[in-house]
Amino acid sequence: MKTKERILATALVLFNEEGEPNVTTNHIADEMDISPGNLYYHYKSKDDIIWQIFLQYEAKIKSVLESSELNHASMKDMWLYLNMVFEVIVEYRFLYRNLIQLMNRIEFLKRHFRHILAMKSQTALRILEQLRTEGIIKADQRTTANLADQIALTSTFWLNYSVAIFDDSFDEQKKLSHGIFHILQMITPFLDEKTRQFLDELSEEFLS
Repeated sequence: MKTKERILATALVLFNEEGEPNVTTNHIADEMDISPGNLYYHYKSKDDIIWQIFLQYEAKIKSVLESSELNHASMKDMWLYLNMVFEVIVEYRFLYRNLIQLMNRIEFLKRHFRHILAMKSQTALRILEQLRTEGIIKADQRTTANLADQIALTSTFWLNYSVAIFDDSFDEQKKLSHGIFHILQMITPFLDEKTRQFLDELSEEFLS
């Protein structure tokens, strides 16, 4: 791995573990055992590093939101979609934990993240609309659109909420499963009995 790539990889680990506001470029250089000058040769500032990491995140989350695996809508598709989204969120969790400050600080990041939020909602809506067409969900178009927005909202801010309600030692994967469970509970009132039973079985498997 080249130095430029190592800087991003090291910074991502430190930002996730220590919190982005607590990590300086000197910390990153020290962790890598390189000089600050060597780091600045590749990146002009910490915000420059964050922006490059964000571009990596953006590519991954877009690949999830545009996944061909979600062509045939079912509640399994919704479960898969949410799992894939949450896995990317956890991998780049510092972005979500300090989202508002980063958006205010880095203008490009704000514009790009708004686009990602819109894509999250659109992908959720596409799945929900297919479920509605197939009669799995009993809801009108307006309700379905509202559910899609709620799914995008909850998936975006679940990580911060989970930090508040779970102990630090609580398993990260379980935090994800609880987030997915809460999102699916929004949809449950609009499902038939057979599909609700399927979700109950999934929940028991992943939350136990």
